[in-house]
Amino acid sequence: MIRVSVTSLVLLLIGVSAGTVLLLWLMDAFRRQRNESRQQKRVCSCPLCFFDFTDQTDSQRPSCPRCGAPTSRK
Repeated sequence: MIRVSVTSLVLLLIGVSAGTVLLLWLMDAFRRQRNESRQQKRVCSCPLCFFDFTDQTDSQRPSCPRCGAPTSRK
């Protein structure tokens, strides 16, 4: 039988818990960064009224919701 002290077990439990929290935090940060970069690709800017908006369509040149002018993606 392997003899393990209570101190070693507590330190092991704390280490595993801290490692799990760190891993989940890093995964969330990576997911959040990836989602922000996807949203930035959807941002459009109107050259006439300087209105920035997000476009949900797959159109190459969506029209501005404020003035109706064709826009370009940033």
